[in-house]
Amino acid sequence: MSIPRIRVDLHGHVDALFSADLLRSSDAENQAALRSFLSSTYSSLASLAWNLGADGDVLQREAVPATELIDDVFFERNREREISDNGGDQRMRLLGTHNHRQQFGGPL
Repeated sequence: MSIPRIRVDLHGHVDALFSADLLRSSDAENQAALRSFLSSTYSSLASLAWNLGADGDVLQREAVPATELIDDVFFERNREREISDNGGDQRMRLLGTHNHRQQFGGPL
């Protein structure tokens, strides 16, 4: 892959990331978009490093751990969703983080 092609690909990755309406997408869609962006960007950077005479495999090896960072970024939101999606389980709602009285004080 040539350097001009890598440049086009890198711009394409950014365009693809922002082509979706990230503010109106679900958390799962945003998480998938960010994971895809990071993995494809790392792949393009590995190609660029190889074209510059460096070891592109180093970047390629780091691509998977970098995309796993996205899971960490969305961890709290996913955890909140798990707690709040319990439906009719009153005990979980009382113990969950959405209980205003437990979070901010007041009579229990």
